[in-house]
Amino acid sequence: MFGDSERELTHTRQITCRAFRRKDGLWEIEATVVDEKGEDVPFRSREPVRAGEFMHHMGINFLIDENFTILDVRAAMQATPWTGCGEAVDAYRRLIGLQIGPGFGRLIRERIGSEHGCAHLTDLITQVGNTYTQASWPDRVARQVAIDPDPRRWPDSRALAFVGECRVWKRDGDTLRQEYPELAQQ
Repeated sequence: MFGDSERELTHTRQITCRAFRRKDGLWEIEATVVDEKGEDVPFRSREPVRAGEFMHHMGINFLIDENFTILDVRAAMQATPWTGCGEAVDAYRRLIGLQIGPGFGRLIRERIGSEHGCAHLTDLITQVGNTYTQASWPDRVARQVAIDPDPRRWPDSRALAFVGECRVWKRDGDTLRQEYPELAQQ
């Protein structure tokens, strides 16, 4: 990618997030992180992780309602570098009742705390929130359009929370003028 220099694969991290719409109107978001080593990793107090083995293989699943509220959380660890890592999974149950939205990351840290959770699972939760938002967006917009076709009068402003949050969706940009001309700055 950066030229002809020889290189050696030493680590592969795969993050996978999948969203499922349930027949009861709830959403299930499954997120996993897998770290596969491309070389042996020595430790002082345990056997090494060998090339081709997983350093981490863990996941977290959320059950979320249409109002961004977390109804249930389940964490699991299939592969970890330390036997004590699995003790962190129950801490994520403390997220039940939280609402995904502004301040979500801060609230996660307050409820879990650094020493009660797992850095990898906690980092993965940001992707859970993004996945839920992406997956549920068409449903949220459809509900708002059914109420009123003019987005300026939509009761749930979260359907358009991305406006003004990136270059393409800037308030005076072409994308906003084309998709939501009512919201574009003239």
